[in-house]
Amino acid sequence: MTTEAECLDSLRRAAEQLGESPTKAQYEALGLRPASATIMDVMGGWNAAKERAGLETFDPCVSGDHPIQPKPDWVELPADVEWTELTGQQRWYYKNREERIERKDRRRSEIRHWLYAYKDRHCECERCGEGRPPCLDFHHPDEKNHGIATMVVNGHSKSSIRAEIERCIVLCANCHRLEHADPPDCDSAELQPDNHK
Repeated sequence: MTTEAECLDSLRRAAEQLGESPTKAQYEALGLRPASATIMDVMGGWNAAKERAGLETFDPCVSGDHPIQPKPDWVELPADVEWTELTGQQRWYYKNREERIERKDRRRSEIRHWLYAYKDRHCECERCGEGRPPCLDFHHPDEKNHGIATMVVNGHSKSSIRAEIERCIVLCANCHRLEHADPPDCDSAELQPDNHK
């Protein structure tokens, strides 16, 4: 059975790939699973799912066959962008851009605070026992699907971040660097002591 977390994670992946909140048609064109119809069933509608995923939702009027309303004076566009050439969703985004940026910033801040508290309560370096949250990294011993820091910045759900943490081991920054360090070639002539001085 498809879970809400699976629906939200897939919607966020679609938004990352598209660079905008996906329509049902855009989502289906990406070939992601679960299908949009399943997401609507599980979440109670497409806009309801996108709202829960922290993505833009749109007034149906802005994407239908309604005439394009003039650009409001307070909307700022990049120099190379024409209002009438934008899709309804893009016009909606520019009209609500500041609010969306503030909302995304609030979500990132909330997830950062949650992750700090998670580290403080549950984590310490597996090599040296360091337990201070700012010093701790999540190291992927196997193939990495997503970096934890990137997931936080992209606003992934706490459940998906927890699932990725389960694939990691906790190392402090020093031990993490040592884990990835390539030892120098000690046989190299340039590393040999100079006996001619």
